[in-house]
Amino acid sequence: MTADCYDGVMAGKEFEVQVDSKEHYGAAYDTLQRFSSYFYQIDFVRQANPKTVLEIGIGNRLVADYLKRAGYKVTTCDFDKRLKPDVVADIRNLSAIKSGSHDVVVACEILEHIPFADVPNALKELARIAKKRVVISIPYSSLTVEVIGAVSLTYGPGKTLRLPLRIPQFLAGDVHERNHEHYWELGRRGYSVRKFRKLLRKDFKRVEKEFHPHLNPYHRFFILEV
Repeated sequence: MTADCYDGVMAGKEFEVQVDSKEHYGAAYDTLQRFSSYFYQIDFVRQANPKTVLEIGIGNRLVADYLKRAGYKVTTCDFDKRLKPDVVADIRNLSAIKSGSHDVVVACEILEHIPFADVPNALKELARIAKKRVVISIPYSSLTVEVIGAVSLTYGPGKTLRLPLRIPQFLAGDVHERNHEHYWELGRRGYSVRKFRKLLRKDFKRVEKEFHPHLNPYHRFFILEV
């Protein structure tokens, strides 16, 4: 499966392609906001200084290609064999990948493409194959208001102060009715961040970091210690 594409058969259930691979290179897909998320995916890997990296969900290959050019040993994994990943596998069943075989595992904007009931098993698999860290991001459906002001400092140029206020859309309807690509999103009714953190605690030692990129509050990142 790709970062925004899921198809195939799992446990007798059929899944259709959600986003055509050609759309990964369109202006409507790769926006400034999405490039902001790419940056953080790459930066969290660099901070961990790993010897081996596994990216689950190839998308447009931007993250994997950058990391490879930066000298990291990167293995790609995707459900869609047409994208020609190194490993073809479903995130809920990564038996083809050895336990603790990669220092850092990246799976960004993936989990919302499978039913929430399958997420615990997917998290267990991510924790199993990672040696040190797992980087994931999940859509966070909210109304976001930001107050932005310039703060002048005597020792240098002005800096931007951002005071974001995010209101979860608990009263909104089922996300699957609104967006056929996603089965669920954080912030929606029944999918609180607190509930998701509880799941994470079952398989990971701790959440090292959790945040929204300033330019893309729709994505919520979790940096997890195995």
